Amino acid sequence: MGVRFGSGARKAIDAAMVEAERHGLDLPNSLHLLLGMLRSPRGAASQMLAMLGMPVDLLVRAVESRLSGAGAAAMAESEDAAEAILRAAGEEAERRGGGVVTEGDIMRAMGHSPFSGAGRVLIEAGISTERLDQLPAEISADATPAANARPGLRVRTGIGYDSHRLGPGDGVVLGGVLIPAQQRLVGHSDGDAVAHAVTDAILGGAGVGDIGEMFADTDAANKGRDSIEMLHIAVERVRLSGWTPSQVDVTVIAEYPRIGPYRASMRERLAHALGVGVADVMVKGKSNEGMGWIGRGEGIAVIAVATLTTFDVERR
Repeated sequence: MGVRFGSGARKAIDAAMVEAERHGLDLPNSLHLLLGMLRSPRGAASQMLAMLGMPVDLLVRAVESRLSGAGAAAMAESEDAAEAILRAAGEEAERRGGGVVTEGDIMRAMGHSPFSGAGRVLIEAGISTERLDQLPAEISADATPAANARPGLRVRTGIGYDSHRLGPGDGVVLGGVLIPAQQRLVGHSDGDAVAHAVTDAILGGAGVGDIGEMFADTDAANKGRDSIEMLHIAVERVRLSGWTPSQVDVTVIAEYPRIGPYRASMRERLAHALGVGVADVMVKGKSNEGMGWIGRGEGIAVIAVATLTTFDVERR
């Protein structure tokens, strides 16, 4: 490699070694490398996240979660992943004509490594390679974020609608929760009209398609499919486009079943799928006062409104 590692990059590697030792390993993997950089509040990695409007502590918790009990798979990741990222960082430095590998080069290399643990964390946080590549090529480790860039918040709203007729069955699935009943919602998947409406709302808000395009009812693979799983996949598409779901409001219009006793569980399932807090998800039930096909108990309808956010870097 015709480049050398700068002081910031060397500090990041040393910090990664410390993190690996804390977890009982001799050599660091990509998650240790990312965590080591995030531990430095004035490091270039922290500055880059500030420019993107991403709180460092949230990303730290995401990495630590993967390295703890829930992260057994991440712990099994070979140190080869970290070595590959460092090699890619060197290539990044060469491409931009620099002779020194910086923390910024390492962060961008992680973003271009979606199959590594660190790359997956960045993608799940909505930090796409495109957003990383938009940042300044070189960032001073001790710079004040505002001196380089100012994150500008952008907000979009998406609206989703779905309806299903009721038929004989053994329970109604709404918001990922099975409500005991002698009926079911008729549909190609599990008929979860709440999850379907929310899926369309986030896809529409991000401008990246709709549920029918992603999960066609002509595809046998979607027969009886779990709609919460489909929502998870839609959230990944939205995040890859640079948008992050931040809040959802759902109205279920039905004479039957009553959703009140199941509202809390529905909010929890939806919040987990969206990657937001339970307080950021609301589910309300309304009757149609006996009017129309809903009033006659023939089916239900759902309206969902989703708020999505992203940050643009505004150069001063």
